[in-house]
Amino acid sequence: MNINAAIPARANKPDSESSDQPRSNERNFAQSLDDMNRESQLTEYFQVLLRRRWIVIAGVVLGTILAAVISWTTTPLYRATTSLEIAREAEKIVSVQGVDPGSRASGNEFYPTQYGLLKSRSLALAVVRELRLDQNSQFLYGYAGSASDAAKSQGQNVDRSALQQRAAAIVQGNLTITPVRNSSLVSVSFDSPDPDLSQRVANAIAANFISANLSRRFESSAYARKFLEEQLAETRSKLEESERAAVNYADRQQIINFEGQQLPNGGGARSAGQSLVEAELAALNTSLVTARSERIGFEARYDQARKRGGAALAESLSDAAGSAIRERRAELSAEYSKSLARFKPDYPTMVALRQQIAQIDRQLGGQGQAILGTLQTDYRAALQRENALQDKVSLLKNQMLDLRRRSIQYNIYQRDADTNRILYDGLLQRYKEIGIAGGVGNNNVAVVDQATRPGTPYTPRTRLNLLLGLLGGLLVGALLAFLLEQLDESIVAPHDLERKLGVPLLGSIPRVGDNEDKPYAMLEDPKSVVSEAYLSVQTALQFTTNHGAPRSFIVTSSRASEGKTTSSVALSRNLAARGRKVLLIDADMRNPSIHKFFGVRNLIGFSDLLSGNDDLAKLTQPGPIPTLTIITSGPIPPNPSELLSGMRLSEVLERLLTVYDHVVFDSPPVMGLADSPIIAAQVEGAVFVIAAVETRAKAARIALRRLADVQAHIIGAILTKFNVKQVGYEYGYSYDYGERNTPRRNGQAG
Repeated sequence: MNINAAIPARANKPDSESSDQPRSNERNFAQSLDDMNRESQLTEYFQVLLRRRWIVIAGVVLGTILAAVISWTTTPLYRATTSLEIAREAEKIVSVQGVDPGSRASGNEFYPTQYGLLKSRSLALAVVRELRLDQNSQFLYGYAGSASDAAKSQGQNVDRSALQQRAAAIVQGNLTITPVRNSSLVSVSFDSPDPDLSQRVANAIAANFISANLSRRFESSAYARKFLEEQLAETRSKLEESERAAVNYADRQQIINFEGQQLPNGGGARSAGQSLVEAELAALNTSLVTARSERIGFEARYDQARKRGGAALAESLSDAAGSAIRERRAELSAEYSKSLARFKPDYPTMVALRQQIAQIDRQLGGQGQAILGTLQTDYRAALQRENALQDKVSLLKNQMLDLRRRSIQYNIYQRDADTNRILYDGLLQRYKEIGIAGGVGNNNVAVVDQATRPGTPYTPRTRLNLLLGLLGGLLVGALLAFLLEQLDESIVAPHDLERKLGVPLLGSIPRVGDNEDKPYAMLEDPKSVVSEAYLSVQTALQFTTNHGAPRSFIVTSSRASEGKTTSSVALSRNLAARGRKVLLIDADMRNPSIHKFFGVRNLIGFSDLLSGNDDLAKLTQPGPIPTLTIITSGPIPPNPSELLSGMRLSEVLERLLTVYDHVVFDSPPVMGLADSPIIAAQVEGAVFVIAAVETRAKAARIALRRLADVQAHIIGAILTKFNVKQVGYEYGYSYDYGERNTPRRNGQAG
């Protein structure tokens, strides 16, 4: 926040109201220029790195040195690589559902599982035992590059199991599994100090992985066979027990059943067989149906014969004798009808014919009675047979119902036996399938390329390490530079002053080096960078009010040794050089320095003026320029703050402004003292001096707040002891323009 924006203009300041509008317009225009000229974030970052380049350079150097030391002290490792193909499913010579464990790993977890198996401790231990790596001191201690550990291990009785575990951990730690993208290929790499050992370990890992894969498959089927053997024995025992129970019950209950037919897809089970009673009942029932049919037929013929009589029945006979008799009667009837046309009925011939026909009718009637008796006999025999069969069927029905009641428990025993038989047959079939599948050695892992002996070390990569060390050091240095930049409360450059304090910048005074010359000597040289800088400040001061430079202002700072005395002298001198009558007052009555700066005596001065001495002729001293007058601090009073607090300061200032065009106060620091705020409340403006790098932003803000509390009009700030080379290139040509052919004079700026 701009402190000036928070300070209202005082009514008792000359031309304050009339100057508000022009000053506001100027600030708006300046703000617009600042917005247009604002640099990008990358440029600001570059400036931070440039200002703190030594930290970045130190980080780069340390990172490079560290990388070099690591590269030179690291044990060279050789990498050997074996290429494997891990198919998702092996070739199925015998397809048995659920036997192959690899068939279950068909999801996304298959290949991660295989990679985990390649890096498993069991596989590492198998490789250690095969190659006897636990007895290889170079393998156990060669990674650290220490021969003493190997020598010690040979002379000591070391636990072999612990050495195997250590060797397995080394195998796991130096094993690298690299899947080939979008394929089933996997690169298995191993690093060791010995190239031959790297080759042997890489090939051993591949071989043992294939062997372990086959072993897992065989062990899986072996476990299944063992489990099925136990289940078969248990099921066989149950089957025998259930069958024995069924047979014993059938023997006790005299249940005799025929063997049933085998059910389709029944696993060897048969349908319930027919019992002996059921078979006999079925046969008798069939005979009963036949007898009943015959009885009904005989009964129908007998009833019909009784209704028609014997003669009619005889006519229906189909034997030869009956046919001849019926033919003879038909002939006689025809002859009688024919003769009736010629003879009368009582004619002897006609009578004879009637007698013959009657005789034939009597023969047919006797024959019909015989037939009717035969039909009656057959009917009664059929009825008797039917009744006998019916009685037998009724008896068998009762026996069948009794058998059904006694067969309930038998059926329970039989179903239990059938179930156990189905389970036993299924388990036996599965056992045979697993036995066949377990004997076939199929594998889904194959070696594509055997590992070869590496010729050059895989690590350390000196060039890469140096590059990484350089980049890492650069990154660490840059981060440290930005961290220090964020933590740094010092004001280094003009843009820091405006950004951190919000005070308008009147100008910056460069640091020109340390020498024995007095600062005033540089102000006398119009070509010096200090003189040029203060001329720029004086020019900016001319535009702070509508009537030019403020008629009365103080030059102060937050603490001592920031260059406020040099700044007050330079501003007073430059104003006087323009023909203005200027009075420079040393208002620092605690540590006066104006008389030392000009080399004059300090017997009487500002303290006397405030005490009531109005003789300006005695109080003032001439300056180096005719229009410049000086009032030293005078005798140091016991309490300068009380001397300044009265109405005398306002009266003195009003009187001095009637004599001089400008009155400049060189006041003491603001922090811890009340002198500067008291004077700032009476003058037209205050110029705040800040030493670059030395002054902290927090202290400067506190000092500015104290001035703002007394409604002082803070005109702007002057940045002194500004090191152009420390900040960056944007200030690199600010003060040396036109001085290439002019020798510089060195001196202290503030």
